[in-house]
Amino acid sequence: MNAMPRKILVVDDSAMMRSMIRRELEAGGYTVFEAEDGIAALARAVELLPDLITLDVGMPRLDGFTTSKKLAGDNYTRRFTHVPNNRIPIIFVTANDTLEGRQQGFEVGAVDFVAKPFVEGDVRKAVDQIFTLKSNLDGFCALVVDDNSVARTIAADLLRRAGLDVITCENGAEACAVFSDPDKKIDLLVTDLVMPVMDGRHLCRKVRGEFGLADLPVIFLTAVDDQPLLISLFDAGATDYLVKPFVKEELLARVGVHLAHRRLTRELRSAIEALHQANEEIRRMSTIDTLTRCYNRAYLNDSLEGEIRKARRYGRELSVIMCDIDHFKPINDTWGHQVGDDALHAVAAVIIGLVRERVDWVARYGGEEFIIVLPETGCEGATILAERLRAAVSATAIRAAGATISLTASFGVTGFNDMTDDGHVTFDNLIKRLDDLLYQAKQAGRDCVRAGTL
Repeated sequence: MNAMPRKILVVDDSAMMRSMIRRELEAGGYTVFEAEDGIAALARAVELLPDLITLDVGMPRLDGFTTSKKLAGDNYTRRFTHVPNNRIPIIFVTANDTLEGRQQGFEVGAVDFVAKPFVEGDVRKAVDQIFTLKSNLDGFCALVVDDNSVARTIAADLLRRAGLDVITCENGAEACAVFSDPDKKIDLLVTDLVMPVMDGRHLCRKVRGEFGLADLPVIFLTAVDDQPLLISLFDAGATDYLVKPFVKEELLARVGVHLAHRRLTRELRSAIEALHQANEEIRRMSTIDTLTRCYNRAYLNDSLEGEIRKARRYGRELSVIMCDIDHFKPINDTWGHQVGDDALHAVAAVIIGLVRERVDWVARYGGEEFIIVLPETGCEGATILAERLRAAVSATAIRAAGATISLTASFGVTGFNDMTDDGHVTFDNLIKRLDDLLYQAKQAGRDCVRAGTL
């Protein structure tokens, strides 16, 4: 379903000017309504709830600045729940475009200015930019720090109308409290330079150092017009600066550039993390036996040597169990390979369920053989575990063609520590010792455990 066209209220005492603006905006897909002066604009704003207002400055009965100031009052904002912060964006269209006029306009709620006489397309471009900017900056949060309440409010309102969430503070110490709050996620810091308690330069250094926010855009807004001092701000970690009184368009342009870079950086990091996770999953899947969900022989060959080296280096115990399913070939021959697979899967599930998660690990060694590696476990403890595994397997059965097939397994257990290791324990002699012990268990009648040190 297509979104409803945005509604624009065009306010100007000139019918010709209203008509020109209407044609431009309607050509851009906007729904346009008109008002001939400020008093009519107040009534129509409440009636229509527009998404944006273009407002002439010089009008009879009620000028544009006064109209904007009234629209920002509680009597009106409580009705404007359809827009962020209950403030309808206002673009002033004026024949008297001065820096002082713009400053006054921003103080009463302007988001942009278009100078008369304008070129065809100027108003539509300004309106488009407002909605595009809001979309691009949606989801970002700015922290505005300034001890001057008027300057703080102007900067905060400009950023809010551009689509940002804004938090305000009076000094650097208050700002540090915000950065210390794990629930506050700040994407942009806009700060004054000269402030009591903690100035902007000290705040910036703490942001970069103590809080570790190396990539956070930090923009200084300062009345100090000393070029060497301003350049020195970059040594403190500044990203950018503007000298007060600043032009609103320049602030928003710089904010837009820095936050676009932040968004791209965030997306790039997210893509890298997703790629890393995908590679990890590929690596993990390459080490997993798909039937039993244990590690495969390749992982065993690579990792058991590492466990031996680690145990030797830190003087820790290491034990290994070899498990072999009894009478596995007759199961395959009598019931078929699918039932044999069911037996492998059942025994693997028993083993995985009894070993320590994220400490011990299990690998499929051969057709029906498993290796259980137990770091920091002595041979006595491993033997106890092997007995538990043997009992659990002997209590396991699978179904085939209506029949119940009981399972058993034989176990060989060995291990070493820094007292028994002569420095020559290897993967090969460890496996050989397990084979010998497993053979003893088979010779003893199967369904039993045989243990011995290396």
